[in-house]
Amino acid sequence: MGYMSKTGIGILCIQMIAFLPMAQAGELPAPSSAVVLTITGPLEHPNVGDELQLDMDTLESLPATRFTTLTPWHDEPQQFTGVRLSTLLKSIDSTSNQFVAVGLDDYKFTVADLDFNEYPVIIAYRHNGEPISVRNLGPLRIIMPYSEFPELRTQINESRSVWQLVKMELL
Repeated sequence: MGYMSKTGIGILCIQMIAFLPMAQAGELPAPSSAVVLTITGPLEHPNVGDELQLDMDTLESLPATRFTTLTPWHDEPQQFTGVRLSTLLKSIDSTSNQFVAVGLDDYKFTVADLDFNEYPVIIAYRHNGEPISVRNLGPLRIIMPYSEFPELRTQINESRSVWQLVKMELL
């Protein structure tokens, strides 16, 4: 008694390792460079006050999605790279699937009733392989894979595709 077998120690170590990612889930670092996206609302793990502020390095550290699609604003197919909204929301432990997207010009649109798990909607930070400048409606844009999912090509979804995205207010 008072002694644990090698098997018992091994099982305990495996259990501890299995729970390590859970302790860190949703905890994104405070920005170390210019903030490109601020997330407000019900947050489990804010990183600056009661907000979650993200710089480009943090966004690019999340798993990336890339697709080529025809958009309502281009005559030719365009390639976009960014983080899936579902991935971003999971990475911050958010159960919300509704938010107000706010653009640099203070344009606001409520994004709701869209299944982010079914559709790979992204917050794009690259367009045709290049960072998106403010002049080209960046650095962040909500983009939908219109070519792959023609049902997304609606007036309401075009309105959801906020350019120069700077803030997400979780509802």
